[in-house]
Amino acid sequence: MARAFAMSDEDVEGLDEEFLYHLNRGADFLAKGELESARSALARTRALRPKDPKALGLLGQSLYKLGRLDEAIGVYERLVDETPVEAAARVNLGLAYLKGKRHAQAVRQLEIALDLNPDHKKAMGYLGVAWLEQGKFVDAREWFQRAGSEQMVAKCNDLLALAEAEAVPSDPSSTPEPGPVASPAAPQASEGPGVPARVVAESGGHGLVAFTASRLVPPVGDGTFALVRGLLTVAIRRDVLVREGGLLAVRGAVRLVPEMKRFRGHAIDKPFGEGSCRMLRASGEGALLYRVPGVCLAPVDLAGESGYFREDVVFAFEDAVVFENGRVASQPGRDLNLVHLRGPGRVLLATRGEIAALEVTREAPLRVPVAGLVGWTGTVTPKIGPMVVEGVGEAADGAPGEQAVVELGGDGRVLLDEGAAA
Repeated sequence: MARAFAMSDEDVEGLDEEFLYHLNRGADFLAKGELESARSALARTRALRPKDPKALGLLGQSLYKLGRLDEAIGVYERLVDETPVEAAARVNLGLAYLKGKRHAQAVRQLEIALDLNPDHKKAMGYLGVAWLEQGKFVDAREWFQRAGSEQMVAKCNDLLALAEAEAVPSDPSSTPEPGPVASPAAPQASEGPGVPARVVAESGGHGLVAFTASRLVPPVGDGTFALVRGLLTVAIRRDVLVREGGLLAVRGAVRLVPEMKRFRGHAIDKPFGEGSCRMLRASGEGALLYRVPGVCLAPVDLAGESGYFREDVVFAFEDAVVFENGRVASQPGRDLNLVHLRGPGRVLLATRGEIAALEVTREAPLRVPVAGLVGWTGTVTPKIGPMVVEGVGEAADGAPGEQAVVELGGDGRVLLDEGAAA
């Protein structure tokens, strides 16, 4: 019976010979351009030795050349898992992501490759292409310069000159009078009661067509989230979870359904947020347009990592992100509602101000007022309690000089909302 569960020395030796035979055969087919034959032979090597880096690299190359990108990415991801400090493996994975228009993931892998090998010219060139395809011509030019690609540097210069020329009106007489200019990337603060309506500066040109052209919101690019002139556009290609508050328009065939909270991997009979803050699941094909005044929006690419966030600062996230709700019980005030996010997707955080990060260690725990906490990553344990401030009068709950704070201990990084200090 033992024979059915164990291999003899001859079996192991035969396995080595068969593996090498298919490996060499696949490499020969690949060199000749016989891609399907190469893929078939190399698939056999993976069945014999699933973790062999050489076999994985050649198989990924054959799949990439065949245009089977999803399979190639899966093989290269396995190769990176097996050889995490090998720059070439990450360059190949980054190139496959780039070919599949998964720019954020491509950039991440190529940047890691350059951390491992700062002189890797191909990684620099591919990183330039990744930024170029996203319209980031200045960033692209910098990497092409480092890679020594004069032709691509010249192309970036031409594109920058063209963009600058398009931004300047061709008719000087149509140029509007100088006036107050708001940052196009920053949401404007909300206007409270009693504030008179502002008179918006006239646009260049005359007529309704010129007016609408000057107000046109461009379509979203390859990413899910885009912020232009204070308006947030959320592209719906796969499911996206997003808040209801601030929704201005829905474009295309988009279906919106309230999302329920999840606990221990299962949906529970409790809505994820309430009122205008409820979380909706947007599915279909189209886009959502938002006006979210008075907040700072920060997109974060989790890239397979995980973090805990205060529930009300999470404005949206892609369906590839797995979520689970939870809470930390509080004695001095309200409970702290949290959401655990993890996976290879993007998250959009909404805070009062810019986000800062602080290290937390077991030797030096961190105490943060609840309103100032955004979230954390790492092995961090939260606990809510009072922070006594000597010489301060009574707090809102009647306890002298006390307010609810989150004490965070362990090892990790804590994200803070700078705007909460006000």
